Amino acid sequence: MQFLKLKFLNSIHRCSSIRSLKKIHAQLITSGLLHDEFVLSKLSEFFGKHVGFVDYAFDFLNQSGLHVGTLPYNTLIAAYANSGTPKAAFLVYGRIVGSGFVPDMYTFPMVMKACNKFLGVQEGEEVHGVVVKMGFSCDLYVQNSLLHFYSVCGRWGGAGRVFDEMLVRDVVSWTGLISGYVRTGLFDEAIALFLKMDVVPNVATFVSVLVACGRMGYLSMGKGVHGLVYKRGFGIGLVVGNALMDMYVKCECLCEARRLFDELPERDIVSWTCIISGLVQCKHPKDSLELFYDMQVSGVKPDRVVLNSVLSACASLGALDYGIWVQEYIELQGIEWDIHIGTALVDMYAKCGCLEMALQIFNGMPSWNIFT
Repeated sequence: MQFLKLKFLNSIHRCSSIRSLKKIHAQLITSGLLHDEFVLSKLSEFFGKHVGFVDYAFDFLNQSGLHVGTLPYNTLIAAYANSGTPKAAFLVYGRIVGSGFVPDMYTFPMVMKACNKFLGVQEGEEVHGVVVKMGFSCDLYVQNSLLHFYSVCGRWGGAGRVFDEMLVRDVVSWTGLISGYVRTGLFDEAIALFLKMDVVPNVATFVSVLVACGRMGYLSMGKGVHGLVYKRGFGIGLVVGNALMDMYVKCECLCEARRLFDELPERDIVSWTCIISGLVQCKHPKDSLELFYDMQVSGVKPDRVVLNSVLSACASLGALDYGIWVQEYIELQGIEWDIHIGTALVDMYAKCGCLEMALQIFNGMPSWNIFT
C-alpha cells in the first residue's frame, strides 16, 4: 500500500491537466486511498495551482468526506489565497463551510489573507463574525490576521478594536498596526504606537518607523531608531540600510545618508534610487551624475525613478549631451515613457535652451500634468 501511495503522489506531482487528474481520481477510488489525508493535501496543492478547477476541487473533497480532517481543505484555501485569484479562496471557504466543514484556527488566517489581497472588506468582516461566533477571537494567530486585514484595508476602527481586545500582543501585532498606519499616511500615529511597544521590535518594525520619521522630517527620532537598530544587534543589512538611508535623505542629512550608502555590504536598485534621487532633491546634481555613472559600472539597471532624477540633474547643470545620452539609453532599453519621464525630458531640453526639441517631445506626449 505504501508503494502504491508513493506512486500516486508522484503521479499527482507530474499531473498537468484535468484529464490526467480524473484518471488519478478513479484509481484512488479503486485503491481505497481516496480518504488518505496526505494524498488529499497533495491534491489540494494541485488544485490551488489550477484555479479553473474550483468546482471540480470542491466536488472532489466533498466526495472524499469531511472525516479526513481540516488539512486538505486548509491546504486548498491557502493555495488559492496565494494564487493570482485570491477571491477563489473565499468562494471555496464559503462552499465547504456550507457543506458542513468546520474551520479551525489555521483556516481563518488563510481566508483573511485572501480578503487582504482582493480588498474584500465585506467578506473579511463576515469572516470576523464567524471567528467571534466560533470562539477563535482570543487566538493570537487569528487575531494577527484580523489586525493585518483591517490595516491593509484602511479600516482603523476595526484594527484598533482588534488590537485593544488582544490579551497578548506579540511583535507581529504591534508591527501590523504600525505598518498599517504608515501605509495610509498616519505617520504620527505610527510613531506614537512604536513608543508604547512592550515587546522587542523586529526589522519590519524598524523599517516602518523609519519611513514615518522620514516622511515627517523627525531627524532626532530617526537617529534614535538608528541607535536602537545597533543596540538590538540587527546590523545594517540591505533592508534596514535602505530604510535608514531614505530617512536621512528625507531629513536632508546627506552626509549620513552617503556614509550609510558607502558602508552597505550590498546595494540594490532601491539603494541607488534613494541616494541619487536624494542628491538631486537636495541640489547636488553633479554628485548624483557621478553616482549614476558608478551605478552603470556596478551593473544595476536604472529604473524610471532614477532616470527621471538624472534628467533633472542634467537640467540643473545644463548638461545637454548627458541628457541626450539618457534619452538614447531609455529608447535603446525599450523603457516605456510615462508622464514623469516625458516631463523630465521637456524640462531638460527647455533648460538647456533646446526649445524646439522640448516642444517636439511635449507634443508627442499622450498626456500632460501641471509640471509639463
